[in-house]
Amino acid sequence: MRIPALIACALAMTLSHGLSAQEQSGDTSAREVHKAACQQEANLIYRTGSRGIGMSEDTRSQIIAARRAHVRDCMARAGQAPG
Repeated sequence: MRIPALIACALAMTLSHGLSAQEQSGDTSAREVHKAACQQEANLIYRTGSRGIGMSEDTRSQIIAARRAHVRDCMARAGQAPG
């Protein structure tokens, strides 16, 4: 009779600790989700055909810079600084 009670108690303590850790990282995960959405938007706006095969290095670096600037602006519009 004691073993199921101990297992239930240990399980409850483990779950509550996991939930509190998730609550503490809630801001980070929301920020990461928003940053991923901004990156996806930048990739759609500044997409290249054929995955950039045959593209000059200068053109490739300009597209990467434009994508980064778009993500930075998107995060700034949301009131969150990129990291």
